[in-house]
Amino acid sequence: MIVILQRLFFNARNILRDVLHIVAIVGGLITIVACDDALNAAPDFEMNTFSNANFEAGQVVSLATFEGKPVVLNFWYPSCPPCRLEMPHFETAFNAYKDQGVNFVGIQQVGLDTAEDGQKFIDEFGLTYALGVDYSTGVMKDYGVVSFPTTVFLNERHEIVRQWVGLLDESRLHELVKQLLIGH
Repeated sequence: MIVILQRLFFNARNILRDVLHIVAIVGGLITIVACDDALNAAPDFEMNTFSNANFEAGQVVSLATFEGKPVVLNFWYPSCPPCRLEMPHFETAFNAYKDQGVNFVGIQQVGLDTAEDGQKFIDEFGLTYALGVDYSTGVMKDYGVVSFPTTVFLNERHEIVRQWVGLLDESRLHELVKQLLIGH
């Protein structure tokens, strides 16, 4: 009986992982862009960062940390295929726009992947901007994230000016950050 229950649990977990991968892939193929004329204030959040060249493991970062600066929030998880594809573009954009005051923050969803998987992912891709884990999924709920990857663009007043669901290629990401800088 225990063996049967273990197999059922194992199969259910694999099915859930496969379904979430399909959702991530479909989300990457069907890109939704939302831009409202009425801007909404971005919810504040707090997270502990992963270790990388610019942040120590466990360093507390919040939206208030970047007061007066535009912010690009990217919601991801390590085994998400489109997340893996776009992550190098985020590192390139971070390096291209950090001197212009644009901050990038990566927020990992846990469940299918662990925080340890997240740190390995960051090391693998050589990511150097602020990245951390949303252990409670509260940040994702606050930002209405339902598919991965999702990227939210905040102006310098931390108002949500755009939300992009799905894969962002390098040229589109740069275009959206430039629009953020000129206030469109």
